[in-house]
Amino acid sequence: MHISKGLLFSLSLSSLWACSIVLTRFVLKTGENPLNLTAWIGIATLLPWFFIFRKHAKAFAQLTKKHIALLIFIGVSGSLGVDYVESLALANSPAANFAFLYRTIVVFTIILAWIFFKEKITWPKLFLTVFILFGSYLLITNGKGISFTIGDFYTILMAFCAAFIFNILVKHTVAHMHPDLSGSSIAIISSICIFLTALLAGVLVIPHNIPLIILIALIGIATTMSRNRAYKNASASFVTMIVSITPLFVSLLSYFFLHESLGLIETIGGLIIVGTIILVEYLQI
Repeated sequence: MHISKGLLFSLSLSSLWACSIVLTRFVLKTGENPLNLTAWIGIATLLPWFFIFRKHAKAFAQLTKKHIALLIFIGVSGSLGVDYVESLALANSPAANFAFLYRTIVVFTIILAWIFFKEKITWPKLFLTVFILFGSYLLITNGKGISFTIGDFYTILMAFCAAFIFNILVKHTVAHMHPDLSGSSIAIISSICIFLTALLAGVLVIPHNIPLIILIALIGIATTMSRNRAYKNASASFVTMIVSITPLFVSLLSYFFLHESLGLIETIGGLIIVGTIILVEYLQI
């Protein structure tokens, strides 16, 4: 079977994002404030992103006012509607609830891609979405029920915002400009916004584990570059469904590096996700 570029970049995105999640979880376990950590990760990315942006400065100057306004909107709304809402969700919801309910991003993306990109909602797509959610449920919750909290509202809101801002609007930008121009512009604006948010909230302090924060920042840059290239080579629905394998990568990394459990039911859930991802690539959803 021919492996598409969309699949390769999506898997790269998933694995990098998983590394970022595990490292971030490790730093948070040391007592670091989530908002302060997010702000400093953004600060650490500024210099590399500025360097990447300089390579595309001429192309940026040639963008229409509409596209520049869109980049600004994505940067501001992404920092507040995704990054800040994520901190609210994690502060008010069990980790299992957050990890599972965030998978609703697949449903939101399919619906929004149908509205904005005219991507068809087919029976195979719906069928595979159900299997992704079922596999994620087994992998994340070990087959146990979840009790809903106020944080779950924030999680679903974050999933919707991420689907619209990152999966729909960002894909629109990479269709009209270089993926790295889109990524660097949005990241610079987002980092400045989250820094100001942390400053105004009074939580901005010098963090611990600065080397790890720099590593997380570099992984974040690579993640964004992989994501934008995935959108350049595949549909929004395809990328989002493939990225659903991220919880499996997180579970495997957590098992080896954080000594978290991985039982039979979680393994079955992971295998269901892997099987579904193979079908998504084979059917080119």
